[in-house]
Amino acid sequence: MVNILPPDSLNVARRFCRSRVITAGSIVAVVCGIIALLALLSVYAIAGGIHVGTISFSESALPVSYDEDQASLVRSETVLKELTPLVSTSSPLRFISDTLSVRPSGILVQNIRFMRGNPATLILSGTAVSRDDINMYRSELSKNTNFKSVSVPIGILAGTKDNLFTITLTGDF
Repeated sequence: MVNILPPDSLNVARRFCRSRVITAGSIVAVVCGIIALLALLSVYAIAGGIHVGTISFSESALPVSYDEDQASLVRSETVLKELTPLVSTSSPLRFISDTLSVRPSGILVQNIRFMRGNPATLILSGTAVSRDDINMYRSELSKNTNFKSVSVPIGILAGTKDNLFTITLTGDF
């Protein structure tokens, strides 16, 4: 096989091909880097704000009177009634309403988390005046036949968590 290009032209053609390969490789590397950055950025955005052991609850006063407690319950029920038509047929709002309706006056629910599944899970967390209120709330929730299980961590019932509580409810919601 004979090369019909002069040596100078052959070097120019080789440089041209080499630069095209380097440019294409660089573009592929940049695109892969951008894809990896976007994937990691979304994971960072999801998990970035949650640090284990540093979760803190804001200080909030519990309702001091029965009237304030009733007013907050009426507001919650009004919001639930307004949102009910917007939710699908298997609405957890009825079960949330059931949990809030049996809440003692010393309990302030600050966070409600719902996870679909079989069985579905409903997690209530907040503050309480005493652990007796938490135990009374747990026993009232246990009476509801819609909930398969009602569990409270033993440390909360023992009174070691500075009036913070978490109640996990499971059932077919």
